[in-house]
Amino acid sequence: MAASMLAAGEVLGAPHAATGVERPVEVGTYLEAAKGIEGFYEFVPSSQETPAIRAGTIGKYKFAMPGTWVRRTVANILSGNYCQPRCDEPWTEVLFQGPKEGSLQVIVSPLNKLSRRSLEKNESIDAVGTLDGIINALGPNITGNTIEEEEVTVAEAKTIDGVTYYWYVLDTPYAKTGQHQVASIAAKDNAVFVLAVSATNKQWAQNEDKLLTIQKSFRV
Repeated sequence: MAASMLAAGEVLGAPHAATGVERPVEVGTYLEAAKGIEGFYEFVPSSQETPAIRAGTIGKYKFAMPGTWVRRTVANILSGNYCQPRCDEPWTEVLFQGPKEGSLQVIVSPLNKLSRRSLEKNESIDAVGTLDGIINALGPNITGNTIEEEEVTVAEAKTIDGVTYYWYVLDTPYAKTGQHQVASIAAKDNAVFVLAVSATNKQWAQNEDKLLTIQKSFRV
């Protein structure tokens, strides 16, 4: 906490190889199968995939999702297209949606929104803020509302390949995105990355394991 400011549409698919036109197709038809996760496919953005990656603001990230999911359009005003490479506010990188399971978004926040200093080599999200502080700061970007303490049902830190991830499960009855949320949050270079998956009560009851698998597949 000492080093931190925290107390706290249209459906798209794969670009056509020749024209760059987006097609509303399932990700399982164009992404590679995720290793060790049957029925899941891994998304890694290309070097021209999003405004932030094109500008060199952030590096690549990856996650896996069921093959039946499809990509959705990120509105230009939310994509950071107008402010890269020096955005002052969080932006949305990508959106995907499942036919029955829920939806996901990857959000990126400039590090200076959350911390007074840059990350040192090998530092992770735990150098930016606590589990409570990070979800309090970024929760509204996930749900559209502030996060109450009782809405955080799981909050844990996991270190994978030298990078610390904060994993959350939220029960948010007033969220604009759905009552149930799972999130994986990590920091790298000058950015904080959020993968958030949202679901209704029915979707959560039937697909909790799948949604947690997406959460735990996120890497930066």
